[in-house]
Amino acid sequence: MNLKNSKFYKRIQELRHFSKEKIRKDREQRTRVVRALDMAFSEQPCKDREWFSPGQSPSQQPSSPRRRRGKKFRGFKKRASAGKEINDVSPYYEQSSGENSPMPETDSKLEGFIQLNNTTYRVECPVRIVSPPKNDNVQRVASDTKSTICVSNSRYAMIGKISKTLGYKLVKESKMWNILWSDSFPGVELFKNMKRFQQINHFPGMIEICRKDLLSRNLNRMLKLFPQDYKIFPKTWMLPADYGDAMSYALNHKRTFILKPDSGAQGRGIWLTNDLKTIGPHERLICQTYIHRPLLIDGYKFDLRVYTLITSVDPLRIFVYNEGLARFATNKYVEPTPGNSNDLYMHLTNYSVNKRNSHYELCDNDDCGSKRKLSAINNWMRRHNYDVEEFWSNVDDVIIKTVMSAWPVLKHNYHACFPGHDKIQACFEILGFDILVDWKLKPYILEVNHSPSFHTNEQVDREVKRPLIRDTLNLVSTVLADKRQILKEDRKRVKQRLLKIRGEPPVQRPRLGGGTSKGKIDIQKSNPEANPVIEVETEDKGPLAQQIAWEESHLGNFRKIMPPPDSTKVDYYTRFYAQSNQVSIFAETAASKKREDLARKMRIQIEEKNAKQQQMLNGKTKREARKRLAVMLPRAVREKNRINLFRLKENWSPGFISDAEERLRHTWLHMRSEAIRTLKITENIYSNLYETGLLTNTDMVVYPHFYHNLQHGFDIRKNP
Repeated sequence: MNLKNSKFYKRIQELRHFSKEKIRKDREQRTRVVRALDMAFSEQPCKDREWFSPGQSPSQQPSSPRRRRGKKFRGFKKRASAGKEINDVSPYYEQSSGENSPMPETDSKLEGFIQLNNTTYRVECPVRIVSPPKNDNVQRVASDTKSTICVSNSRYAMIGKISKTLGYKLVKESKMWNILWSDSFPGVELFKNMKRFQQINHFPGMIEICRKDLLSRNLNRMLKLFPQDYKIFPKTWMLPADYGDAMSYALNHKRTFILKPDSGAQGRGIWLTNDLKTIGPHERLICQTYIHRPLLIDGYKFDLRVYTLITSVDPLRIFVYNEGLARFATNKYVEPTPGNSNDLYMHLTNYSVNKRNSHYELCDNDDCGSKRKLSAINNWMRRHNYDVEEFWSNVDDVIIKTVMSAWPVLKHNYHACFPGHDKIQACFEILGFDILVDWKLKPYILEVNHSPSFHTNEQVDREVKRPLIRDTLNLVSTVLADKRQILKEDRKRVKQRLLKIRGEPPVQRPRLGGGTSKGKIDIQKSNPEANPVIEVETEDKGPLAQQIAWEESHLGNFRKIMPPPDSTKVDYYTRFYAQSNQVSIFAETAASKKREDLARKMRIQIEEKNAKQQQMLNGKTKREARKRLAVMLPRAVREKNRINLFRLKENWSPGFISDAEERLRHTWLHMRSEAIRTLKITENIYSNLYETGLLTNTDMVVYPHFYHNLQHGFDIRKNP
């Protein structure tokens, strides 16, 4: 009887299908509930913001495809708006509109920067105006496919959960993802293999400001170029290259120095000293002057973790999140002395260090706790009559200058890795800036984290980091790229190249920075007298204009700091684009010569160490010595030895086998077998394995009589 044709089998299949369908519906219901609760807790409705035409009310705006689950985005969906005016804006707009993130008007202008041939261009373009398409032939602004994200390389489960609530589909790295979220810097091969619709959360070359030694080098270089503008970090030396300069400074200034590993993290290996003579001349460290008068709140030292989003490097576009974290030390601050310099709970503000202290305070109130929100710090400063707006303007200035110190490298690496990305930017990145404030309310940059922690161990972490991830995914412009259309174009291009089809010459794809809407371009040359204004008429649907309009209308709790909203600061920051990256500013100096000597010595040491390890692993030191001696022999002698060795191998024959030795070997083997049988070694081992329960199936098959006797209670060690 065939089981598959039976009624019982069919009934089981029906029950399986029914249970799968019920599980799927329950999962969708839970997802909708979680999404509604998440939006309710964050005080944001499920609608996302879009730019809209003057004749279209906010209620008629299209919904983002990432917000919709189960249905594909098919153009713009119109809704009836009878009895509503254009100015009737939802609470979401009222929350986002304000001083830091204004709602773009129809006549407002957006700015960006582009550098071509040592010339900086300032781009001004109006907000992208989108009207609903009248037919299907009109090109859609947003992609009609569901956006996907890969979080396999991230250890934070919160990112995947928030992505699901926004409508993203979680996929593996081998699939065609739209966004790849990784905790570490990816390799160059991944950058090279990315499609034109894909985005990744790291820029190539961002290590230039994320390693302590590279950040110090770039800031010191900019300080030599702009000595009055780049006093944004403590005086820093890179040891051992700057050992002499640091010792000279220490002799003339009685200061406390803080020493850090050149590539450390989480406060590991940091210590304070008043005497630099205790440092070895060959130790690799970052030496900084200690800021001995920091701003204190309730007697505790603190620093600020400011989250910064970079969506483009050419043109440079930087956004700062309005909410962040203030991390406090757990012991009250006292100026450093030789007696308290080892108290890391007093002088360091790292969370990974202070969480081990018993005085670490967990508090749900904004005005207490060892970790607080930036809004609580703003309220404290207002109560003490500090100018909060001016303070955050200075913080924004520090962030912009820090990023611009590595801007030439970022621009070069981006164009080298992504020469064909013409639809959207291939990268975006969230950076965690650690900023220390002194008693005069002046901010100093301490370090930059390329992968800030997104753990939500405390309530304050959840209140800050969850909206940060949500607003970041809303702001990135991945929905502006049509995945299907781009894949179709790429397949067609590959087919034409393989078949060598001769047709129209291929059109060079413009870069994302090249498209702009009708606007003005101001040329900022190195000559300050030449500053002409050129009117440029370009196509109305440029990728740059679409991205800028998308970002301006999806700011959330971000504020744009670059290009600066204040037009008076545009010319000020344009000067920093003229930095030369061709010749190192340390060329032909004592420090540069010291670096070269140090690098040469380190290279020789590494080669000697590798050679010793190779000798220990191979154990062929004598043979290698003989080879070296053989190489030193004359050519005629070496050729003669080679011929003699060849003749010996040619006449080689196996050695003589003695019959007496073979008989003796067989005798010993027979004696061994008899000893195993008479002493019952096999039976003893088998019994012990059986008693301990370690018998395998192979043992039961090879010795079935032993296993049978043991099962029936016989002792195989005594029975014959």
